[in-house]
Amino acid sequence: MTKGEEGEGRRSTSLALREATVRRRLLPIYNAIGYLTRRLDQRITQRFDIPAGDHQLTRAQFAVLAAVALVPDLEQAELAQVIGYDPATTGVVVGRLEKLGLVLRKRSDRSRRGWQVRASEIGEGIAEEQLSFLDALQADILSDLEPQERVELLRLLSKLLGVSNSYNIGNGT
Repeated sequence: MTKGEEGEGRRSTSLALREATVRRRLLPIYNAIGYLTRRLDQRITQRFDIPAGDHQLTRAQFAVLAAVALVPDLEQAELAQVIGYDPATTGVVVGRLEKLGLVLRKRSDRSRRGWQVRASEIGEGIAEEQLSFLDALQADILSDLEPQERVELLRLLSKLLGVSNSYNIGNGT
């Protein structure tokens, strides 16, 4: 082994020890739920790329379009509530989707001030494709977990967030 190779070996060992020390000291951060959920959100965002004709949909646009395709004629305020966005953000997203021709908005027949939203024919087709993409994305994101671990993670997240879904029906949540 040459002196250069020997020096390189010491540097890489030293670097590995330094990294291990840094990682050990950062455990309080690495163990924090905020850090873990942010990293999971980053992973989802990196893989979330849904084509919608000539446009790419954001996650907010995806949520709105899928919801109004599954439940047509929701009032905009109801829509905001069921997808977990504030009403102002939901209004902006609906407006953008309306300009793209993916949703239709009309005055509500249930309230004087409300707007009802539904997917257009094109929007319904895109929503159907998106929902199948969502299943594949979720399977990809959770692929490192055993099937029972996947269900348990989704059940615990649902419980933590107070979301009623198929992971916690009959569990009192």
